[in-house]
Amino acid sequence: MSLIKIDGKTYNIGEVELRRGAEIIYDPLTAGRMLDFSEVDDAVATKYIYSFRIEPRRGVPDENKEYDDFYYDITTPKSVRLVELPFGQDIISFAAKIKSASDNLQRRNGGKSKWTGLTVEFTPVKPQRYAN
Repeated sequence: MSLIKIDGKTYNIGEVELRRGAEIIYDPLTAGRMLDFSEVDDAVATKYIYSFRIEPRRGVPDENKEYDDFYYDITTPKSVRLVELPFGQDIISFAAKIKSASDNLQRRNGGKSKWTGLTVEFTPVKPQRYAN
């Protein structure tokens, strides 16, 4: 079962690595430098940015087709995607843009291409948390 759901669809792909990061957003109106050169600002929100790397799942029928279908779907020119990803012990759902997607051609044999190392990065379109 896939850890990643995009626009309500899961894929029979093999996740290798799922990474998340947090971007703290500061209010530009309150940012500044004091006379003693210390910085002041107000943290107002947090965005969670995810990236993952996958390989085709081995030993399943049409493993390359599933991988190719996934690549084709995530590279569709679509402004916003609804993603569901693990977050702590739960799932987080948010509207995101696919910032980038890239993979590597490992080999070509008998008219078939073997692609590997698909890396995808999701950036939320708005913060998921706001300061209280």
